Amino acid sequence: MHRFLPALMVLLIVGNLFTILGLTTNLSSGSTRFFLIGGPALTVFAAISIVMIVLKRKR
Repeated sequence: MHRFLPALMVLLIVGNLFTILGLTTNLSSGSTRFFLIGGPALTVFAAISIVMIVLKRKR
C-alpha cells in the first residue's frame, strides 16, 4: 500500500490546483462547477487515503 503514497500526494496537489483554478478563472459554468466540485473531492479522497495508509503502516 505504501507504493501508492507518491501518486496520492500528486493527486492531493492536483485537487488543490483544480480548486484554485475553479475559484480564480472565468470559465463556462459547467467547467467551473467541475473544478469546484472535483478539486475538493480529489483533495479529500487523497487526504483520507494517505491518512489510512499511514495509520495502517504504524500498526
